[in-house]
Amino acid sequence: VVSAQRLISINLRGLLVAVDEGPSGTVAMAQADAVTQDECEELLDILEQCTTKEDLEGKGFEPLTVGFANLVCATVKNGQPLVIKRYTDLVFLRLSPEAVGAVDAFAGERGAGPRVFHASPRGLVMERQAGRTLEEVDIHSGDFKLLELVAKSLASFHLLPAPAVCEGEPMLWRTIDKMMQVVEQRPDLMPKSMPSIDVITTAIQDARAALESRNPKIVLGHGDFKPSNVIRHFDTVMLIDFELGGPNYRGFDLMKVFRTALPTSKECMTHFLGAYARQVGEYDSDETLNALFAETQCFEPLTWLEAAVFFLTLPQFKPSETTRWNDLAVDRWTKFSETKHKLTSTSVPVICKVGVGTSPPARHRDG
Repeated sequence: VVSAQRLISINLRGLLVAVDEGPSGTVAMAQADAVTQDECEELLDILEQCTTKEDLEGKGFEPLTVGFANLVCATVKNGQPLVIKRYTDLVFLRLSPEAVGAVDAFAGERGAGPRVFHASPRGLVMERQAGRTLEEVDIHSGDFKLLELVAKSLASFHLLPAPAVCEGEPMLWRTIDKMMQVVEQRPDLMPKSMPSIDVITTAIQDARAALESRNPKIVLGHGDFKPSNVIRHFDTVMLIDFELGGPNYRGFDLMKVFRTALPTSKECMTHFLGAYARQVGEYDSDETLNALFAETQCFEPLTWLEAAVFFLTLPQFKPSETTRWNDLAVDRWTKFSETKHKLTSTSVPVICKVGVGTSPPARHRDG
């Protein structure tokens, strides 16, 4: 029904693409040599019938990862290598149906992410990128060329405007608020070592007030910018998995990619932030680099807080692993409690002076 649909023309990496946004939230991208929408729907239908690794392999899929919220696998259709992501109900825990897949499609259209052939509340079908996903150790290993590639790709993404469907307050608070509404429905499922819902709610409110007093910069954020959401192929990198993308604090992305329980390298973070600042046109002195470092550091407790609330919701969706979720929730809450001084402290951390684009500093590990 034409009146119930909005037809748009966009340019997808130089090719004219018809985008059909229907009432169900489906974003259909028809391209001359691409997988058709019917073929994408068929792939998602088949994927929904698979419950085990053996099922997937028997249907010609290569299992990639089974995350907390999605089933991800790869296949080839019409000679086109594809990645298929089938959403579970958990995706709607943090997102509205109309926003699901929107930033993935937008990033693909702008060349900031893989090309998307189909996006809907059911799932995502996109091109498969050559290369390997990064690991936490890659970010702290002293590979300064890699850090510059990642920093420039993230900065370029941050400079894009947010899609209209995602407009609103920062995603960090939107997702935490939606998840807390779920937690409040079943407080009996919370681990005994966690504080009460009232205490958690107060901590969230205090954290938000402390953050807003700093007036951190809001950009089109990735929302889940961990190393495994970056693919390296020789001398190029590609960001993937923009599911939680939308208006958000840039510091949340900058901190999350470096957050780790492994030994960390301050030199690596300094070099990364310097490359990022240059790409966005903000690096003119060590003072501005120190300011960006301080902005980034204050988000560490918030990355733990968001994760703690997320794990508190999971017993309602995957009750068979309640013990695991409770342990993870307690661990993340503990880390939040141990680092929240970084958000409330008025002192400004100072980093060593590093010139990005000159010879790299001597490498050593901190902690």
